[in-house]
Amino acid sequence: MVAAARPAGGGGSLYEALRVGRAATQVEIRTAYRAMAKRLHPDVVVSCSCAGAGSGGGPEAFLEIRRAYETLSDPAARARYDSSLGVFRGAGNGGMMRVRRWETDQCW
Repeated sequence: MVAAARPAGGGGSLYEALRVGRAATQVEIRTAYRAMAKRLHPDVVVSCSCAGAGSGGGPEAFLEIRRAYETLSDPAARARYDSSLGVFRGAGNGGMMRVRRWETDQCW
């Protein structure tokens, strides 16, 4: 389902959890999630016997990025999340899309 407006662990936004900008594309979101999941997945962290393997990770960190990815990868859920933040995505002119009407666009 859709994650809460704030990740459980930090208090930052879902974009900060995945370390992407608010204008990130679906490909950038997926790439960031996969890269972080490779480092933070509980199976990888537990099985690695390196000295610094557990730093900054753990199941909570993985669940946080998973929730962020679930929300940001779904266009409808991302739109709801962005509107809860007050961010509107659109045609580049302040998020407002211009509606053209033939009758009013003519130079009479």
